[in-house]
Amino acid sequence: MIKLHIYLATLYACIHFLFSMILGIIPGTILRTLGLKKIAERYIRYNGEMLSRGIVVALGGYVTIKGLEHIPKNEKRLCFVSNHKSLVDIPLVVGYLPIPLGFIAKKELHNIPILRTWMDILGCVYIDRNDLRSQIKAILDGVSAIKAGRPQLIFPEGTRSKSESFGTFKPGSIKLATRAKAIILPLTINNTSLLLESKTRIRRQELELIIHEPIDTAKLSDAELKELPERVFSIIRGE
Repeated sequence: MIKLHIYLATLYACIHFLFSMILGIIPGTILRTLGLKKIAERYIRYNGEMLSRGIVVALGGYVTIKGLEHIPKNEKRLCFVSNHKSLVDIPLVVGYLPIPLGFIAKKELHNIPILRTWMDILGCVYIDRNDLRSQIKAILDGVSAIKAGRPQLIFPEGTRSKSESFGTFKPGSIKLATRAKAIILPLTINNTSLLLESKTRIRRQELELIIHEPIDTAKLSDAELKELPERVFSIIRGE
């Protein structure tokens, strides 16, 4: 049954991608050609948010969000730091966080035409995990994006755990936020692996997205910056 459910969800996503091309990317491209770049980007971004929500719903998920009040209203110098459990995490965050944000993504995603256009508008940064220079460049590009007012999302585990447990968090990933003097918003994602990776039957599943209190790295002392990675990771783990 799980194979049938994933097949149906994949079929839905493909159909939605087709409609995204017709109703999203093409009109957006026309608007950009006419010089209406900001309107075009808002239009395409909204289209991507609806696609992301559609994927979550197609897989049987419904979402509970806690801590929306912790997102600064007039501040774009933001870096979201989250655990990573499932392929559903990105549609969850992009579709349900009320703020447009890019994320550090593997370079292979840049080869998918419709997805590439949407990710470029979000301000995503691409990385080759097997290339040290690419990793350094990704951090620098992410810093520039945050300073330019385009919030970023990072998964410091580097890959999804495929379970409800936490993987090993990499302290170096926090440099993206500290070098940009960004406000860190720790995120905890719960139950997404139960929706896909660990699912054994078709059922509805509550997905939980918890936004924790912000940490302004620009106001931290050297000693506090040194302890920052473990502080952030402990918050995400709920310790």
